[in-house]
Amino acid sequence: MSPALHRINLIILLLITLLTSNAFASLDISLKNIEGSQHTLSEYIGHGKWVVLNIWGTRCPPCREEIPELVSFHDSHKDKDAIILGIAIDFPSYGYAKKDEVISFADDYLIDFPILLSDSRITEKMGLGRLEGLPTTYIFNPKGDVVGMQVGGITKKILEDFIEKRKLQTPGSRNK
Repeated sequence: MSPALHRINLIILLLITLLTSNAFASLDISLKNIEGSQHTLSEYIGHGKWVVLNIWGTRCPPCREEIPELVSFHDSHKDKDAIILGIAIDFPSYGYAKKDEVISFADDYLIDFPILLSDSRITEKMGLGRLEGLPTTYIFNPKGDVVGMQVGGITKKILEDFIEKRKLQTPGSRNK
């Protein structure tokens, strides 16, 4: 990605932050993971780490393009300050994700972050409005507040820059 495009994406993500800075997300929603176990979003969000919630589909071209970036981000941050949480939905139908397809995709792309299965209504259930497209990424601060959102592809650098800027804006949170 060119530096100019990177700056534009970061500016868009920061602007959307202003729109979502007071957004409240319902985290008591229970979804199955790819092994078939039920998990609530609150198991992952609001426990002292940044959470990048990425909604994607296995046949979505921009999703396929950004997955290596998300895997790299997760691997670099999971033991320190942030994780990726994936929610797979079917593309292009936006229906419920096909478990076998998601498992095969996760194996092919070496995904080691948690993946939950849902459909396009997940954002409405969370109180975040209608899903506008894939991929869609929400960023939750360590307390569990939605502080950013982007529709479209995202990179490791955009995520790291965004989180670093948010840390600097929050007094006393430099090392969180």
